[in-house]
Amino acid sequence: MSSRGATPGSFRRTSTQNSLHQHLTLSHRTKRRQSVNREYYHKKLWKFLRLVRYAIRVCLIIRKYAIDSLREQKEELYDNSEILFDLSKFRRPVEETIGRNIRKILKSDPATRTEEDIRLAVVGLGQTISSFTEFPLQRQYALARIGVLEEFERGRVILREGHRAKNFYLIIDGITDVYKLRENPLTHTVSSNLVAALKKGSSFGEVALINGQRRTATVSCHTDVTMLAIEQEDFIKIFMAHDKETEPDFITFLRQIPEFRGFPIDKIPHNNPNICQVVYYRMGTLMCKDSNEDEWIYIVRTGSCRVIKALTQVTPKLRTRKKPHIIYDNFGTKRVSEYSMEALGTFNKSKRPIKADRCYTEIEQIREKSVFGLVSVVFGQLKNALSVTLVSDGAECIRILKSFFIKMTPENLFDRLRREVRPYVTDEELQKKLQREVDWTAYKHLLVQRIYNRNVKNNLATLDY
Repeated sequence: MSSRGATPGSFRRTSTQNSLHQHLTLSHRTKRRQSVNREYYHKKLWKFLRLVRYAIRVCLIIRKYAIDSLREQKEELYDNSEILFDLSKFRRPVEETIGRNIRKILKSDPATRTEEDIRLAVVGLGQTISSFTEFPLQRQYALARIGVLEEFERGRVILREGHRAKNFYLIIDGITDVYKLRENPLTHTVSSNLVAALKKGSSFGEVALINGQRRTATVSCHTDVTMLAIEQEDFIKIFMAHDKETEPDFITFLRQIPEFRGFPIDKIPHNNPNICQVVYYRMGTLMCKDSNEDEWIYIVRTGSCRVIKALTQVTPKLRTRKKPHIIYDNFGTKRVSEYSMEALGTFNKSKRPIKADRCYTEIEQIREKSVFGLVSVVFGQLKNALSVTLVSDGAECIRILKSFFIKMTPENLFDRLRREVRPYVTDEELQKKLQREVDWTAYKHLLVQRIYNRNVKNNLATLDY
């Protein structure tokens, strides 16, 4: 009833009230929108800062690797710290192959070559083949004076296994494949297997010529090949010959060797290459495969050689405090995870026998006036005697037959050599030293990795603020 008597102004807002209400509502919405926008932009800014921080970290890592690579390149280029310019800008450009004039000279008859032709051939071969410069200068001129350039097409067989040795070859261009005949123990069938590939600068055929043996492998052309060929007689004149009328200088050199003091050097038949030889071995040439079975004593006249021993490759045996990860199968039985240390062979041996790989270690390096091969002569065939291999680093050696040395050596010299010559250690001791070295190297790498991971973790913790 009272509603009927009520005026319209008591239920409706006036224009002033409406404007005030709208103003308050808009201000509240504006404040709420501003707070929401502030949180949104704050999150966006935080994400942007994180991306910038990660980008800076990546740039620092790339900068570090770039500095390390530049430092390594500078160490290779600058052997002397006083050099303040880039040596690579002044390096002589390497020729890819010999020129037409050099080919024409080397294909011509050796009797018609002049001294100027020989000099140009030596310069041309030295610029294109770096291994040619490993020969002494006198032998370089002898090779350029006598060598004949021969060209073979692809697939051509240059020499066969079992044939007599006639030539020595130096590859100037192309690639050759080396094959060896091997018999299958099950089927007893003989097959030819690829064992090596020889490229530009490699040589082959000298070992058979030096030892007077037959070819031990077959060599064929993988591509078109150009080679410098030296016949057997010329090879002997260059690398193994000496003056027959007068006493050669290597006999005078033997008088200076302490191990030959008291040996009747005058009785050495220096004209007989079956007893005494002077041989030059290029770098990387296998001189003696087995010191216990080799027939020669080697006296280094110039250069150096390495004594190498083949050992069984070992793996690190480190004791770790980390417990192996134990998992359970469907029957509730404990078993070691396949990715744990036990499964990887640290604690338990593998069930399947794995054929061990071979590794090679350098025992010693022999230089000028050093003698190799006296251990088997002085001590005979000792029990567990170490068998070593001799490899040339570019050396000229005097070879004397062991049987001749034993026959001509007086007893008092044998007694002195037994006191002075030291035999090599046994295989067991070398394997133990190798295991200790591998363990120590693995421990150093593991320790450095742990320290690095810990520092990286600490740096990440400080950066995640």
